[in-house]
Parts: sequence; structure tokens; C-alpha cells
Amino acid sequence: MITDTFIPGKGPLYSFDPRPKLILLLLSVFLFLFESTIALQAGLVVLILSAAAASLGISKAAVPIRSILPILILTALLTPPFNRSGEALLVIGGRTVITDEGLRQTVSLLLRFTGITASFFLFFSTTRISPMILAFRAFGLPYRAALTVTISLRYIPDMFTTYGRITDAHKLRTAGGAERKKGFRHRITGLFPVLTAVLIHAVKEIPTLAMALDSKGFGRSGRRTSCRKLPPWKDIVPQLAAAAAISILLSAASVLI
Repeated sequence: MITDTFIPGKGPLYSFDPRPKLILLLLSVFLFLFESTIALQAGLVVLILSAAAASLGISKAAVPIRSILPILILTALLTPPFNRSGEALLVIGGRTVITDEGLRQTVSLLLRFTGITASFFLFFSTTRISPMILAFRAFGLPYRAALTVTISLRYIPDMFTTYGRITDAHKLRTAGGAERKKGFRHRITGLFPVLTAVLIHAVKEIPTLAMALDSKGFGRSGRRTSCRKLPPWKDIVPQLAAAAAISILLSAASVLI
């Protein structure tokens, strides 16, 4: 299980310590989840996507949007009809379909989904797992919780990679055979052998995971140590000051805008 969410690059965020980046991540999630204006949410989304484009490239910056595109489309289609408060903007057959409040709520949900997804994608893509876990520990996260996060961050991407390999293998096996049947029902039926193979692979990885946990001393008593350490807090004062300044500006903007 060596799949990593980190994307190698040389952008400006790669040189940042994970602790200030973690502070900014939590701040951005806080601003998106709590009530704020459309203008502030849109500005945050533009800022995050611009940082992603500068650090990862434009093609990589579009990955989080593509990953949640079906959710965005469903939100845009289903939210306005179920929120009819406010002034009517579109009436069909005497039935109000879109109101100004429903439209505002739809735009707000789209910006929140996009912003939160892009924030986590940018953080995980520009931060290696080991320093990330050390940053969690630096803020008081218990060892067991940090180890759970580590396993999740490595195991879930590994399952997606395994799913892709097995899907490609099934395509190769049917490439020279009879004409492939199309249609939704046949596609759903074709998922069962792929998912079964993924499940078998996951079960076979259990001994490896158990040995990895044992080698990391999971369940043992005593104070935990680490062979890797983050720089002392005093060495990242400029980065912490930059994170604090950004936090203050965004917080002030959320109140004033």
C-alpha cells in the first residue's frame, strides 16, 4: 500500500510547512461551512483554484471540479425547485420553478462543494503524508488517530488504483472476444466481477496491513517516538505570520462583506 496523494511539483505551496497549511485548510473549511456571502465564497474559490493552478498546473487544478461534477450538476438541477422562498424568477404553467432565494442558495452550495473539495485536494496534493501526520501530532492528535489517518490516506487511493488495474485487465480479456454489449444494465452487471476481484485483493492485503501495524507498534504502551521531526516552531515564524495574516484578512472579510 504505497499509493500516495502527494503530487510532486515545485510550486510555492511545496515549500510551506504543513502546520501553517493545516491552519489555512481548517480556516477555509470553516468559512465555507458557516454563513457567508456569495462574494466571499466566490473569492475564496478563485483564490484556492489559483493557488492550485500555480502549484500544480491548470490541468491538475481542474481535477477536484471534475471529480464532483455529477454532484454539482445534481445540485444545480434539484436545489431551485425545492427552495421557492423569495421573488419568483421563472414561472412555468403557473408553477414557480426558480426564485431569487433558491438561485442564491444553489450558487452558495455549488461554491461550498467546490471550495471545500479544492481546499482538501490542494492540501493533500502539496503535502507528503509523513510531514502531514507529524503536523497532526503537533496539534495534539493522538497517535492512534494519526495512524488511522495515515492508513486511510494510503489505503483508499490504493483501492482506487487497484480498481483501475482490474478494470483494465477485464477490458483486455474481452478485447478480442465477441462484440461487447452496451447499455446501463450490462454495465452494472459487468461491475460485479471487477468489484469481486477488488474485494478479494482487499482481503488478501489484511495480513500485510496487520504486519504493518505491528511494525509501527500499534497497541503497545509507552511514549511514542518518531524518526522524523518537523522544524521547530521558531523556524517557521514567517510562515505562521503569513497564515495568521491571511486568516485575519479572511475573517474580517467574512464580517464586513
